[in-house]
This record gives sequence, C-alpha cells and structure tokens, in this order.
Amino acid sequence: MSKLLAFDVGGTQIKYGIVSDTGEVLHAEVQNTCAADGGPALLNKLLVLAHPFITQYQPAGIAISSLGLIEPVRGTVLGAAEAVPDYPGIALIPAFENEFDLPVTAENDVNCVALAEGWTGAAKGVADYLAIAIGTGIGGGIVLGGRLHRGHRAAAGEWGYMNIGGQIWESQASMSGLVRRAEAATGEAGLNGKVIFARVDAGDAQMQKVVAEWLDLLATGIVNLIYAFNPEKIVLGGGIAGRGEVFLNAIRQTVAQQLLPDFKKMTELALATAGNHAGMLGAVRNWLITHRGA
Repeated sequence: MSKLLAFDVGGTQIKYGIVSDTGEVLHAEVQNTCAADGGPALLNKLLVLAHPFITQYQPAGIAISSLGLIEPVRGTVLGAAEAVPDYPGIALIPAFENEFDLPVTAENDVNCVALAEGWTGAAKGVADYLAIAIGTGIGGGIVLGGRLHRGHRAAAGEWGYMNIGGQIWESQASMSGLVRRAEAATGEAGLNGKVIFARVDAGDAQMQKVVAEWLDLLATGIVNLIYAFNPEKIVLGGGIAGRGEVFLNAIRQTVAQQLLPDFKKMTELALATAGNHAGMLGAVRNWLITHRGA
C-alpha cells in the first residue's frame, strides 16, 4: 500500500492529510486558508504544512485539490479563484516538486470531488457520469469513459453560468438563489436553507411555492445536461444534499416531468456519498491516474 500526501485547498479551509492508494484517509487535519493574505502566502503555507508529513510518512507523492481553474500540467491557477487575491498565475506543481523532489498533481476542487465519487462514492464503477455541486453557486465535474473531461482551458463543468430563460442558472437555482427567491417572496431578510425547508416541512404554502419554482429551474438545467452528455448517472452534492431522500425524490420527479419520454430512464440521479474528505480523495485518485494510469 502506497501513501500520498493530499491537500484540499478551499477559500476558507485547507484540509490535508495522508491517503492510501486504496482510498482510505489515514490521517487528516484542517487549517484556515487565511485567504486575505494572498496567493504567495497561501503557497508558502502549504509547503510549510507539508514538511512534517513528508518526514513522518514518506509519501509516494503529493496530490493537490484547489479552488480555481487549474491547468493540469504545471498546476497553474488560471482564474476563478477570487477568494484568494493574487492566487491566479501561481504554478503549484513545480513549487512542490522543487521543494520535495516528489511527483505532484494539481486539479480543480470540484473535479476532484467528481473523481472521488467515481472512486469510492455514488458513481463507483460508472464510466460516464456528472457530479453537480449545488451550493453558493453551481459547478461540477465531467467524467467520460472513466476519465476526467477538463475542456480546452480546464473550464469544463462551469455550467452554473448557463443562460436559462434569460437567467444565469446558478444565480437562481443555487442555494443562494433559493434564499434570494424566498427573501423576495416574503420580504424577510436573513433567511437560510434550514429555515426555508423547515417552513416547507411545516406546511407553509408560500414557501412550498418558492421551493417548487426553484426545483423546476434546477431541474431544467439538469435536464439540459442530460441531453448534452447522456450520462449513466448524475451525482448531486453540496449543501442541498443534506435534505437527503426528500430532496432526491423531489428532484427526480421534477426532472422526469421535463424529460422527453425516450430519456426518462437513461440517467440515474443520486446523492454524493464520498463524504467530507472527497476533495482529498479525488486529488489522490487524480494522482494515481496520472502517475500509474489507474
């Protein structure tokens, strides 16, 4: 069994630790990203955090998952990392290789989540699937023929920017979009998903209408992705997944209502199951595919 040092770098937290080549998280820790300090400081922090792990565990390599659009050859942050000033332009792979003389990979965080779902999660054994993360925005990863599809400039899966009915999909169909809809309908401020769904469950007709309209728009985007990619499975994650089977049954029904008859049973919708360490797991899976071909 080989061990890898894995990092999952987010705008708020850095999750890092040791993961086996069989997908077992052997040790994990968390640090604040301190994003306001900027990209160069963040890179230096990652290198400092890595040193004791390299000494203690002697990993076979280093696997990085990071926010932003990540070019896979040098691990260069191309953009979409507004949470960390001056992060775009930093090349993660040569920085770590020069410091530790170990093979390194770097990949976008949502792509890593997609890889994790295909390795140990809800899409295990599935060759063609999409992972859709529904949170503050809507992003995702595409796996076709068992391989991650990055696109020409590592920007594939940015479907939150799709224009649906004159609206940007994620601005309306994300969790933050749901909150805005609910606040506009009620005239209240400070709502969140927990409050909204508690009212839905309590029979609040106004909130039930808001959520039904939100589900319909969310389903429209998912239906478009089914038509575009014809995946065997779509794995849904993010904050909404906390609703569990209640959400899954509702979105399945709404998607089925919109799909043409020939497509109704082609794609299964499932909830993400790779867990809290999905970014680390996916980073390691990406390392194994890159350096071992499997």
